[in-house]
Amino acid sequence: MGFTGQDIVVGYDDTTASMAAVHWAADLARSTQSGLHLVHAWTWPLLGQGVTGLPVLDPTGPRNQAMRLLDDAAERIALRYPEVTVTAELLQGMPREALEEISERTDLLVVGTRGLGAVMGTLLGSVSRGILHDVGCPVAVIRSDQHRAGPVLAAYDGSEAAGEAIDEAADLAAAWHAVLRVVHVRSGAHAPSAGSAELWSAGSRSRGVLEEGAARAAARHEGLEVQARMIEDRTVAEGMLEAATGARMMVIGHRGLSRGGFGSTAHAIVLHATGNVTVVRPASRE
Repeated sequence: MGFTGQDIVVGYDDTTASMAAVHWAADLARSTQSGLHLVHAWTWPLLGQGVTGLPVLDPTGPRNQAMRLLDDAAERIALRYPEVTVTAELLQGMPREALEEISERTDLLVVGTRGLGAVMGTLLGSVSRGILHDVGCPVAVIRSDQHRAGPVLAAYDGSEAAGEAIDEAADLAAAWHAVLRVVHVRSGAHAPSAGSAELWSAGSRSRGVLEEGAARAAARHEGLEVQARMIEDRTVAEGMLEAATGARMMVIGHRGLSRGGFGSTAHAIVLHATGNVTVVRPASRE
């Protein structure tokens, strides 16, 4: 078990945000002996008019420009990370559909914040919500490639998606030789209507969930340092965002015990986190 030898795909469009994602992914690939694959979504433009007055397709110039953009990035990364095998691929189609399609045949999709620019769409808008809803692999949303200290943080609520998040977080922590901190948030724990017996019961259940998550993480990699932390806050999102201060990576499930494809808690965390976040779906598609 572990991250070693997996395939890492990065969405790239020559912006500062996407280059930060590329550098982060290259560093992870070097640590895990994984391959790095840069992709860029591209659509055929309509240029000029034919003899009938109808637009004609002339993709040569823009396509070549997009390919040069990818090749230049791949060459720069290969020079900086000679241990990493770097490849590049130009994907035809709209960004959301292109990234969803390639996510079905990779192990980790890495994207930068602020949308992947004018070409790839707005990440933290409708495109991002669609990608995170339908993607077929974990998605790492990278805000900075410079933060390389602190623990890996994993949210756990006992759900299937949270269990997958624990596994992914344990793999990352083991690859980085970092501490893994498993967190369970009790939201609304101090509700005025709750009696002492009810609060004690809720607290006991929460402790059981937290212990289960920590045990799963410890069993994933021998020698991994696992810390367990209970947090009480108004909402799960607020509790996790506060707990993430100083973390190298926060790993969450695409949804917890609530219904729906991409939960409101996960969306709030991705939208408001100041650090890097990985969103994990269960391996079996719904």
